[in-house]
Amino acid sequence: MRETATRPRPARRRPLAEDRPVARVLVDKGLVHLDRYFDYAVPASMAETALPGVRVRIRFGAGERGGRREGGRLVDGFVVERLTESDFPGRLAPLARVLSPEPVLRPDLLELCRAVADRYAGSLADVVQLAVPPRMARA
Repeated sequence: MRETATRPRPARRRPLAEDRPVARVLVDKGLVHLDRYFDYAVPASMAETALPGVRVRIRFGAGERGGRREGGRLVDGFVVERLTESDFPGRLAPLARVLSPEPVLRPDLLELCRAVADRYAGSLADVVQLAVPPRMARA
């Protein structure tokens, strides 16, 4: 087995969106202890497409090492709302990608999913997975 040297990736300082640079995201993981929203930075290149209700890809579980956010796995999520600032004390990881600019998780559907999850002791992510159809493959 050959050992490979790992090089640190250069820090990518992407400019953030000027209007509401924080996205509150519902992570698409059905774990009960993760049944809450997480804040992510919105890069300027995604400012027009990372709107509430759209499906995004985020790096989840990243830690801060050497002044940079790195590590974690890429998972899907939904932007729930856009904010001007976050109450998270640390530095926010940026959204990795907007998977589809089509808003599929409308506020009324999110409210209904939250009510079902609360009523039947489920996680919001599990209920949303059942309520929102999976992404369609491009032809």
